[in-house]
Amino acid sequence: MGADDVQLPFAMITTADPPIHTALRARLLKDMAPPRLRKMRSQVEAIVEECIAALPESGSIDLYDSFVQYVPTRVLYAVIGIPEPRWNEVEKWADVIVATLPEPAHELPEFGALTSYLAQLIDDRRARPHERHDDVLDNLCFAAPNEREMSTPELIAHLLQLLGAATDTTRALIVNCLFRLLNHREQWESVLDDRSKLTNAIEESLRFDSPAQFMVRTVVQSVSVGSCPIEPDKKVYLNIQSANHDEERWGEDSMTYRADRPNASGHLAFGRGIHACIGAPLARIEAWVAVNALLDKYPNMTLEPDAKWIKCDGALVRRPQMLPVLLTKAGTR
Repeated sequence: MGADDVQLPFAMITTADPPIHTALRARLLKDMAPPRLRKMRSQVEAIVEECIAALPESGSIDLYDSFVQYVPTRVLYAVIGIPEPRWNEVEKWADVIVATLPEPAHELPEFGALTSYLAQLIDDRRARPHERHDDVLDNLCFAAPNEREMSTPELIAHLLQLLGAATDTTRALIVNCLFRLLNHREQWESVLDDRSKLTNAIEESLRFDSPAQFMVRTVVQSVSVGSCPIEPDKKVYLNIQSANHDEERWGEDSMTYRADRPNASGHLAFGRGIHACIGAPLARIEAWVAVNALLDKYPNMTLEPDAKWIKCDGALVRRPQMLPVLLTKAGTR
């Protein structure tokens, strides 16, 4: 179960209880509010188009390495307010840190480089309080009436959590969905012919290959799960993937990917209740736009004959290491 928790002098949204959690979640949700997301959709589409334009017209490539990995990072950096010229550098630092999770990452040189850069961004933004921006940095740097001012270390911690939670998980969603659709060719063709089916295909991907495999909770009072008593201060690992493969909930074909599965959105991939993922709407938008763009440009794309689903390194995230595909010009086979 690992060592003791890392002790921080401030609460984090994933581990706080109300009322602290309530106030913090409300503040962070401002950046995921429907009006904000409606404005973001065109930016997501522009980022996806830029990434897809860099792909060749035909040939064999690793679609994860060449396309998928770039979409969520660029979208998130735009949401946060990280200047575009630094996106590649921040991505390199963040990827090393995320690959280390859930093990401690604070001694990595990349951790030091990234936290120093974020501190500089915060200082620069706070030095110009009259130049306001519609992004996460402004939201956290400048407290609205009835909101609490945050220290620079606290701001850095929240930004690091966003960088860890909203990049590799959304990459996993996109690459998992693509792999399963391409591996079940009739389902790819079905979605290709009727794009209204893409939404459910994405939900089924979230169920079948839950990007975040588990969450950890600390027991605060004596409780029993089934016939197992658990005492206060013990750790409980909540296996999200197990829940999403539960035969009692999903039937005898729970271990089968079905793009047309009824009620696929009933999965637990984004959690449930007060700790449900605040970035879920944005992740769904990114996945839909990315997969739809590939369907448009490469309708005849296929998996390489020897392609295998081999899990990436790291305990927390579920996705294949690679997505080897054969790109074919539209209109040819």
